[in-house]
Amino acid sequence: MKGQIVSTVEGKKNFGRLIDDATKSREEIVITRRGKPVAVIVAYDAYVRSRRKNAWQAIMKAREAFRKAGIRGEGVPEEARKELEARS
Repeated sequence: MKGQIVSTVEGKKNFGRLIDDATKSREEIVITRRGKPVAVIVAYDAYVRSRRKNAWQAIMKAREAFRKAGIRGEGVPEEARKELEARS
């Protein structure tokens, strides 16, 4: 994916064009303030894919933690109930 870097001032002036670039040209636009990155404009579908990837990675990490603890999939609800009871 191509990308641009623009200041907040330029971003305000050219917001519509930047949205077009992000959606039509599949560009990431990094917005800077005083030369430091503060935000990114990306196409919505790219954002959704990124969120799904992050969720999948979190699930895999949790799976590995359960496996290391010796908890099988069918044991998760029981372990969760025990944990909640212990907190009460």
